[in-house]
Amino acid sequence: MKQLSGFCHRVGISVKAGLNLIDAVKREAPRQRHPQIWQSVVQSLENGSSLAESLQPFKKQFGEMFVALIEVGEESGHLGEMLTDLADYYDQMIQIRRDFLKSLTLPIIEFIIAVIIVGILILALGVIEQITKQRIDLLGWGLVGVTGFIRYVIFLIIAGSLGVFLYRFIKGNIQRSRPVHYLLLRIPKIGRMLKTFALMRLTWGLHLTMRTGMDVCRALTLSFQGSGFAPVHDQLPAILNTVENGGSLTDAFQTAEYLDDDLLSGIDSGEQSGNLPELMHKLTNQYLQESLLNLKIVSVTGGFVVYGCIAVCIIFVIFRLFSFYIGIINEAVSGI
Repeated sequence: MKQLSGFCHRVGISVKAGLNLIDAVKREAPRQRHPQIWQSVVQSLENGSSLAESLQPFKKQFGEMFVALIEVGEESGHLGEMLTDLADYYDQMIQIRRDFLKSLTLPIIEFIIAVIIVGILILALGVIEQITKQRIDLLGWGLVGVTGFIRYVIFLIIAGSLGVFLYRFIKGNIQRSRPVHYLLLRIPKIGRMLKTFALMRLTWGLHLTMRTGMDVCRALTLSFQGSGFAPVHDQLPAILNTVENGGSLTDAFQTAEYLDDDLLSGIDSGEQSGNLPELMHKLTNQYLQESLLNLKIVSVTGGFVVYGCIAVCIIFVIFRLFSFYIGIINEAVSGI
């Protein structure tokens, strides 16, 4: 998104200033993450193709909405404005991702410190065993000394690798991630946060597509696909079915589940007033603010959860130590 944001900003300004599109894209090619793709786009432009036609073979890399809106911008003669709108969209997504990662920083640091402390404790137990000639397994995992530490590290590597694999497996694939999305939806606050993010992307997509005069069904398809969250994305077939059978957008959205009353009211008001794109833009800002608030709540809650887990571990170790020393005292007393 960062690469596309920069591309849209600079090329959009150039096009609005009346500069040659091919020259503008050619200047951008070396700056992009995959310059070979952009070189192919430039070559296609030089052969007389439009920008949308040149991007079509790389729809998977750029996203269907990006290519479709570029096509609409060229057809309507407002490519420059469409590019700057797309740049604003990507900038907003980048800011949300940055805020999300920032909110996770403290819980992640706390978790890493806890993992390191457990590893140090395992090594320390091995040293204590060598000094006292007694095996003390405070954690109850059978992990003591260097051998236990090696097993612990291997477990962390396997668990981390499995987590990364599962994330990459479901990332960007709505079919594979659907069960996970519905599971997350049931978790208080987290489900609401993800749903609000999805509604924000949906309303932003409706704002961009509906203002272009694009076919309604295509605009709905692109917008719902851009939501990136299965419970919202899966409402598309029912909505399209109502629209294709002559129903209004209001009727279509009322048949859907997992959508907010604010969105339904916005669709109804926008359809009646003829200001649907503008109302969708207002709803986007509303959902953005709510998303950021939910994000802060979830991050703070996550921090307390990590604190709680660390506290439970400390209490557990204290009780294990207490039980160990009570056992030693009992053995000493029984020997008298």
